[in-house]
Amino acid sequence: MTSIHPGNLHGTGDRTNKSRYHYARQRVQEAQKSKMEESDGARREETARKQTNNGLIVILILMIVLTWGIAATAYFGVIDYKGLVVRGSRIKVTDAAGYASALYPFQYDSARHPLKAIGKFLTSIDDYITNFLFSSEVSTNSLKKHRPIVRTIPLNKESNIVKRDTSKSESVVSDDPNPTKKPAEEKDVAKASDPSNDKDKPRKAKSPQPKQPKDSSTKKTKQETVKTNESTKKKKPSTVSEEDKKILNKLKEGERLLEKKKGTEAWKYFKKLSADYPESPKARFYRGKSEAMVAEQQKSNPMLTQAITTFTEVSEMSNCPKELQKQALIAKGERESFLGRMKPALQTQIELAKLYPKDIGILNKLGVRYLMLGKNTAAKKVYAEVLRLSPNDGFALVHMGFILKNAGEWAESVPYLMRGTESNEQGTQEGKFYFHLGDALYRTNQTKEAEQVYEKAAAKGLFRSKYQRSLYNVDRLRGKPFWTPEEAGVKDYVRRLELNWKLIRDEAMAILNTDTGLFDGESESLRDTGEWKQFPLFQRGRKEEANCRRTPKTCNILERMPNAAGCRRGQVKFSVMMPGTHVWPHTGPTNCRLRMHLGLVIPTTGSGTRLTCAGEMRTWQEGKVWIFDDSFEHEVWQQADSLRLILIVDIWHPDITEHEKKTLTAI
Repeated sequence: MTSIHPGNLHGTGDRTNKSRYHYARQRVQEAQKSKMEESDGARREETARKQTNNGLIVILILMIVLTWGIAATAYFGVIDYKGLVVRGSRIKVTDAAGYASALYPFQYDSARHPLKAIGKFLTSIDDYITNFLFSSEVSTNSLKKHRPIVRTIPLNKESNIVKRDTSKSESVVSDDPNPTKKPAEEKDVAKASDPSNDKDKPRKAKSPQPKQPKDSSTKKTKQETVKTNESTKKKKPSTVSEEDKKILNKLKEGERLLEKKKGTEAWKYFKKLSADYPESPKARFYRGKSEAMVAEQQKSNPMLTQAITTFTEVSEMSNCPKELQKQALIAKGERESFLGRMKPALQTQIELAKLYPKDIGILNKLGVRYLMLGKNTAAKKVYAEVLRLSPNDGFALVHMGFILKNAGEWAESVPYLMRGTESNEQGTQEGKFYFHLGDALYRTNQTKEAEQVYEKAAAKGLFRSKYQRSLYNVDRLRGKPFWTPEEAGVKDYVRRLELNWKLIRDEAMAILNTDTGLFDGESESLRDTGEWKQFPLFQRGRKEEANCRRTPKTCNILERMPNAAGCRRGQVKFSVMMPGTHVWPHTGPTNCRLRMHLGLVIPTTGSGTRLTCAGEMRTWQEGKVWIFDDSFEHEVWQQADSLRLILIVDIWHPDITEHEKKTLTAI
């Protein structure tokens, strides 16, 4: 008989029951696991919901706080919010709390104020915002790119908006409207008291560690710079009248023609426009400009004369704006001067000076107009007035020095010329001013200083060299102190003069003995001592008819020398020098000529006569010719017992072309 185990009462059916038991148990475990997972999911969802709610609350508070700050900035102008952000981007994160404390006025005393919790909470929000804004993760460059220009009001110690105990800590925002603290020093400003501290006593500020500023001068903030620029910027005077405003587009259209240098088109355009709108000063002014442009392009003096007339009409129009009247008169005077009408040009400049009695440029030009007419005394008064208005005006200084020098006041002229040339102002760096400064120094026994002036001017390119100081030059010409007849290309001239020297001498002595009054005294203030007179035969390429009638044979010989008689930058003359004469070192005006000396009466008694050119000495012989370049410095002594008589003959430089002989300005 088969035994039955107590756990297996049903025999083979027991295996089925066992399977069902395990299945049920598994179902229970799965149910428990599912329930646990559902519970965990619910907890996670709850946690996430709480976090979301917290985040929303934080964001809401941040928005409220930021909105308050921005609104206060825009409305009251009391908080430089963006400025603080930018400044904060240049400081350490540890210093952020100090800037945050100036950002919002939530400076509640946590021990006394009833809103203790709110004060602490908002202060912590301040710290959170500040650390976020000024963290190392924020790009400093991006903040600098968008640096705003905002209206700011300094918060001082007595401000009701931000209250601090300033006895032990520095205020973040200076109460000085003109702060002297350097930007480099402002980087490490001491932190203000911590508003989250429950103690009544504010936290002690750290001692600042200022960096050495690069520049000792105070740097202005961007706001101050903008304000300064706006205040110093002057409004440009208007040249547009009420009549002009009606046709602005048409004026601009014609102006474009002038800009494109289309002279004829512009002239026709403005001629019609000024006829259609006769009361428009601007249209008439542009007509004058177009006429001047056509005159220049076509080399037409009649058209230039018409431009002068038009500019005059503009200046006389009753509705002409003052600035346009000024421009019209300036344009008129320049064209009058160009045509050689010096007296009308002077009157125009006088009219301008009456309208603008304190305009330095107009007064300086008035002085020049007087000088061009030889009215040095009037010019001196003008430049004295300029120097009264502007004592350091370089242009007035050099011209005042020039006037004094030519009046023989050498010592008085030196400081004016020295200061004027050293100013390097426009119009002062001309060779003539250095020329006269050096000459004045030499004549006051300051030889070394004179040489330094000449060397300085040569280095500036104002002179060809220390010795060659002529002012009207052709740059390519060869230059040296002495020349041979072959080098100068005048062998036949020299031979003809030397063959006829006695005939020439006799004619000269005849006019000298019969009537010494025919010889003119030297007029260029070159003589130091003694007596030096001249008798011209040809000047600037033109024959002196009256004098040649007295010396017909000499002039007949010279007329067969076209490079001498026709030298428009030279002269032919007899020169007589009495004993005891000394001529200062000087130079001729141009390098376009060479100078021949024919000895007629040469004394040999006493110490004789001599000429030094660029440091090289020569003397004369009767009946002999030698040639030198008078654009080089030369000096003459006559220390004999009787007069010295020579014939001076200027000839074109051998390198001058035939075209240049005809076109170079006569001197």
